[in-house]
Amino acid sequence: MLDQIKQTPIFENLSEEEYEKLSSISTIKHYKKDNIVFYRGDTPKYLYLLLDGSVKIYTHNNKGNEVILKLLNEPSLVAELASLEDIDYPANCMVLEDSSLLAIDFRKFQEMFLNDSKFLLMFIKSLTRKIMYLESVIESNVKLDAKAKIAKYIYENEEKFINTSNAKIARSLNITPETFSRVIKKFKNEGILESISNKFTVIDRESLKAYFS
Repeated sequence: MLDQIKQTPIFENLSEEEYEKLSSISTIKHYKKDNIVFYRGDTPKYLYLLLDGSVKIYTHNNKGNEVILKLLNEPSLVAELASLEDIDYPANCMVLEDSSLLAIDFRKFQEMFLNDSKFLLMFIKSLTRKIMYLESVIESNVKLDAKAKIAKYIYENEEKFINTSNAKIARSLNITPETFSRVIKKFKNEGILESISNKFTVIDRESLKAYFS
């Protein structure tokens, strides 16, 4: 468990002793696709950290239709504000694929870590980075069409693009897998991408940039 904790940005600067303390109040929970992590109205007992996989935070409108509030990929804290504000979960959480989450006993986490000003500052900085990222995602969704969003993602995350499934990237961009595949095919036909043994290589970064700049 220790190695998985160390790979998450929010805990990367902890000392060995602090890692041991965190490990002692945590368990790794494994979920199958479509399993529920928590329901709206449940009282938070754990601070959840997504270690592997992806989840959606969702609710339903007054007509019973599902409304997706957030899609999360690893590594990411999940609904941490409910724990911090000591309120019931305002939405449901379901895993979108087989996933692993670190469940940290929140009361013990408060006692051991959140009373430490050094860690609290680090924790706040992590949440700030997350808010800034979400703001950039919202801005991209408003300003950019599907081709521009995909081009920007590939341009800024080339290695991740090569090693991540199309379905996962599509979810992170709020694009259907079918739309993602069509755009990738277009980029390939334009000579921007090359496919060898089902692995893509970026050939023309400047043409990618032209789509979103």
